[in-house]
Amino acid sequence: MRKKIIITLLTFSLILPFSQTAQAANLSKQYFDVTEKDLKNSIIMSPQSTKAFINGNMVSAVQPIVKDGRTLVPLRFISEGFGAKVDFNAKNNTITIKHSDKSITLKIGDKAIAVNGKHIQMDVAANLYHNSTYIPLRYIGEAFDKKVVYLKNEVIQPYSLIIIRDVNATELENLNLVRLCELLYQGKSVVYSDRFMAVIKEKGQLFYSNDFSYFEPFVYQEFVEDKNVVKLGDLWFKTDRGNFYLDYAYATTGEFILYYVDGQDISRVAIEKAPIKAVKTYQNNVYYLTRYERGVVNAHETSNLKYATLKNGQWVSDYLGKPGFYYGFDTLANPYNWKIDGNGIYIFGYNRFGDLSSEERKETFGNYRIDFEGHNHEVVKP
Repeated sequence: MRKKIIITLLTFSLILPFSQTAQAANLSKQYFDVTEKDLKNSIIMSPQSTKAFINGNMVSAVQPIVKDGRTLVPLRFISEGFGAKVDFNAKNNTITIKHSDKSITLKIGDKAIAVNGKHIQMDVAANLYHNSTYIPLRYIGEAFDKKVVYLKNEVIQPYSLIIIRDVNATELENLNLVRLCELLYQGKSVVYSDRFMAVIKEKGQLFYSNDFSYFEPFVYQEFVEDKNVVKLGDLWFKTDRGNFYLDYAYATTGEFILYYVDGQDISRVAIEKAPIKAVKTYQNNVYYLTRYERGVVNAHETSNLKYATLKNGQWVSDYLGKPGFYYGFDTLANPYNWKIDGNGIYIFGYNRFGDLSSEERKETFGNYRIDFEGHNHEVVKP
């Protein structure tokens, strides 16, 4: 009788599907640079956690284990995470997995695994741990034609991560997305993140980090000009619409990233190759100037006056004025004041690019009125 009860309990534990009752986070909603398409058919787990990400959603999980230098993963949890049907035959301890055109069979205590009739010898036998069947990570990944990545635990990385993904979903290995998963495993409240920075909330305060590890307060700070210091990033702009934050990815892409910050509502407005030096708002749009302190690719095809507008929940930007023109600064990069009203944008500018002599270039110096849309301007009197 006792043996029969044990077998019944074991069978129940092997057929119990994974739980999605613990959904607490969705990576595509918290990390701006990954999509649901990237996350489809993917599983992210950690030997240090009883949570996992299936298709980007955080769920309760059967925890992977590391034994004798081998990483072993729960067979049923991963199989059902990919939508497969799992059957367990208690009489002969055989497990059958069916998914799409795949048929996978293996036996508890045996190193053999068959995929569509093709037999493969695993280096470790399938075994029961904590009433769940575990097999080596690599073999279950290959059985489902997935790419398997194991990021080992390091001193600065509190969680080892197991990523099982479609071959083409390389975005899942982006370093900052990996670090976001670690933050969520730690139970951090993530307000916003993308490939440049993360913002979290702790004790009612916002904190940000460029490397997703060292966080500092994320609050508006008025910029005080210092002639001895050149500050390209970590700048705030106060406008009628609210605050904007400028981040500088100096350690990676060298780009300048402009964010709109309204309390906990944070959105990425634009990414530029040149430093952003002024931000203004008018009605529902954002207008800003970049300063060409370094070479700008195809500068003759654009201008340094840009605008951004919110469409379908995302910011879309374009340049204004005539291509090749440089607005808001003189030839020594000294700034000019500029204003916006219902008739357009009023700003100093000149044609900086093109095959012009110095005299011909000086003839383009002037005050211009620029339309809110399109790439036109007209000379106005001072």
